[in-house]
Amino acid sequence: MAAGRVSWSGLQVEASRLWWSASRPADGGRQVVQYVWLDDMELGGMDSGGMDSGGRIEAGATLLPPYDASPPGVAVRSRVHEYGGAAFVAMEDGTLVYTDGATQGLWSVRPGLSCRRLTPEPPDDEEHRYADARPVPGSPWMVAVRQRHHAAGVANELVAVSRVAGRHGQPGAVVVVSDAHDFVAAPRPSGGGRRLAFVVWDHPSMPWDDSRLMVGTWRGDGLGPRLTEVDDVAGGAGVSVGQPAWAPDGSLWHMADDGGWWQPYRWDPLSGTRRRMCAAEVEFHAPDWALGQQSYGFLADGRLVCRFRSQGRDRIGIVDPEAGSLVEVEQPLVTVTALAAGKGATAGLVALLGASATEPTGVHLLRVPPAPAGAPGASSPQAPRHGRPAVAAVAAVAVAESFTFSSPGGGLAYALVYEPVWASGQRPPLVVICHGGPTGAAEPGFDLAVQQFTSRGVAVAAVDYRGSSGYGRAYRQALEGAWGVADAEDTAACARALADAGRVDARRMAVRGSSAGGLTALRSATRGGPFVAAVSAYGVTDLRALARDTHKFESRYLDTLVGPWPAAAERYAERSPALHPETIGCAVLLLHGADDEVVPVEQATRLAGALRRLGRRCDLHVFPGEGHGFRRSETLASAAAAELGFLGDLLGFPGVVAQPATGSAGRGWQGRSPVPPSMG
Repeated sequence: MAAGRVSWSGLQVEASRLWWSASRPADGGRQVVQYVWLDDMELGGMDSGGMDSGGRIEAGATLLPPYDASPPGVAVRSRVHEYGGAAFVAMEDGTLVYTDGATQGLWSVRPGLSCRRLTPEPPDDEEHRYADARPVPGSPWMVAVRQRHHAAGVANELVAVSRVAGRHGQPGAVVVVSDAHDFVAAPRPSGGGRRLAFVVWDHPSMPWDDSRLMVGTWRGDGLGPRLTEVDDVAGGAGVSVGQPAWAPDGSLWHMADDGGWWQPYRWDPLSGTRRRMCAAEVEFHAPDWALGQQSYGFLADGRLVCRFRSQGRDRIGIVDPEAGSLVEVEQPLVTVTALAAGKGATAGLVALLGASATEPTGVHLLRVPPAPAGAPGASSPQAPRHGRPAVAAVAAVAVAESFTFSSPGGGLAYALVYEPVWASGQRPPLVVICHGGPTGAAEPGFDLAVQQFTSRGVAVAAVDYRGSSGYGRAYRQALEGAWGVADAEDTAACARALADAGRVDARRMAVRGSSAGGLTALRSATRGGPFVAAVSAYGVTDLRALARDTHKFESRYLDTLVGPWPAAAERYAERSPALHPETIGCAVLLLHGADDEVVPVEQATRLAGALRRLGRRCDLHVFPGEGHGFRRSETLASAAAAELGFLGDLLGFPGVVAQPATGSAGRGWQGRSPVPPSMG
């Protein structure tokens, strides 16, 4: 199982190649950048028999194995905001620019050539982290996000990085072009390099609360790189913006929730006008926990191909900017984490990174014919061969179904429910999963964390409690001031609703969560509640300590979720499981990384000690070398074994994979990426 927990990120089409990054759990979770030649893929299958007349990629299309683009032994990973993202960019000439996980500097490499450091080493008393680099067309400069840790604190800056080597081959200059805000993200130069768009926000807001889209004029003359005439063109108080991208016609597209949902908008730099391009009440964007989110791309005929979320699953659609219409593309993926559209010779080809309900995350291809040719076609589950090791086969895969229940706060709440793949003749036990964030969402794509239970006769419910994304801004804001209360109420209510419907055994129900979801799990595991066991993986147990000690990105997040610190200190204490262990009414398993900088391990050890002093069962496993989220194969295996043993003991399910009652033939399967670790 651990071998299959591959983490995927990023997707780019550049230099006739398709690029992405993937982790290698057996190599300490090291992230590598890979690519395939799109020309080879077309010649190898799609154009020579792999495409049907409707533009659909058949299951038998030949897709060639990828090449490693990043240097051997190098981990490509950014730690900007701790959660990173956007750790590489591919250039037109095939050069790869990446963030080196060890130095956090920017480096460049071309296949077959040596690496070169682009950013100088920081002063001895500072740490510099880079991410989200983009080349400025017609210029020797790149723009990037830099997070500078220094004696006075942490500065987040928009910087220009020279691609020209200095004397004796040393790194070139790095120039700060904007540092006026607490945070900056998504620097995107226009096609001609004359303008630069970027997103900013300030404490106490998170980017999904209040953020602004800025545009400035790029100057790269003898005075050095700089921005002039900077102005905000979208966003502000009560509005979240993200994903700026310059269209081929010179307009600037972006996502914003002015209308209560994250929808696409177009800004015309000539007239200064801004217009919503599709009013469908679905989410075209998601919370920016990591840098580099990409959920849309431009087609050659001016239409937009996009991922959007509706009814608890991701979908692919085409937006016609003239009509403002959204047409869904039939395709098998239900979780889509990235999208990249081809250009030039590969126009009409769209790459998707995602998972279907029964297959793990992979790179899929979609052919979209020109508008007059009719409805777009879609990819099969066929994907480039990734060289991933197979994991144990199971007889069947549980598929998510939408489940709606009454929220104690009034209105409805949502969940994805997975029936066990075999029947024992009795009502099955239940494991309720709380996603992280808490501004996150349950994912319906194939997930080993779900299948490890359903293959043992256990039902699973993944709850989208109040505060979850995917249901519009109002639902997302329903957790404001209520974290640890509203989410816990909805989690317990989901379990009770399934028990009342006769679908699960009310005497055998457990709850689990990671990071922020760990707090939700522990807060819902109250005395007199529905759960007999709770599992928290690198979870929050002391809100006061989190408010005092966490990193800059989240240091004011709790102002919105709980209340201003320290004015609301009593509320923080009241909702902290470590300070009120007597409220927990069931056995607890705690899994934590020894090097966690987001939620320090002391939060787990303190709760474990408090529960044990009360005579409660509390199993604690601390994993050396792991941070916030587990990456190493040995850790993933150990954590899964500990959880299955703990819950199997308390819920009474077998420790081995059970065979379905129908006796259907087994099939091979591989793991998909876990949700990116975060309080998100």
